[in-house]
Amino acid sequence: MARVLLIGLGASSASALDSLLERFDVIGVVRKPDPKDPEADPVVRHARQAKVALFTETSARSIERIISDYKPDCVVVSSYNRLFAPHVIAACPFVNVHYAPLPRYRGMATVNWAILNGEHRTAITIHTIVNGMDEGRILYQEFVPIHDDDTVADVYARLNELQRNQLGDAVTRFLGGDAGVAQDES
Repeated sequence: MARVLLIGLGASSASALDSLLERFDVIGVVRKPDPKDPEADPVVRHARQAKVALFTETSARSIERIISDYKPDCVVVSSYNRLFAPHVIAACPFVNVHYAPLPRYRGMATVNWAILNGEHRTAITIHTIVNGMDEGRILYQEFVPIHDDDTVADVYARLNELQRNQLGDAVTRFLGGDAGVAQDES
């Protein structure tokens, strides 16, 4: 069974962890819980119940050390706010979950921007991580509607469900040799 490290700082990490636990040996979750009440964090609780290690230092240097020490077969990122150095990406395969269609909506706060821009849909895009902002090959992409009365939470709920259902499959295919498709820059 492939060994996977999950990096997840946001709420979307809960459905990522669910999806990965079904198919992989999740060797750890990189996440900083609330120091006053770490058990209030559902991702922390779920990781502990599943006997998955919790790495609470989320700096790029700490993640590099975790990868070096534990040598995962793949690192999966679902909500992280930094780019990785090229030598870290070269250490093992990386997969990212991006809640927007790529390449159009690279960057952060993509669901918020899609709603503010009056978009009628957004997407979940699961892609490889390479040097650059959200520039890797697409392993899976599915569009979801944005209704006129939707809040960011409504859209996230639909995207989280897709992540729960699709992330494990996409990572499995990737580790099995599926290189994905290049992003259409046109």
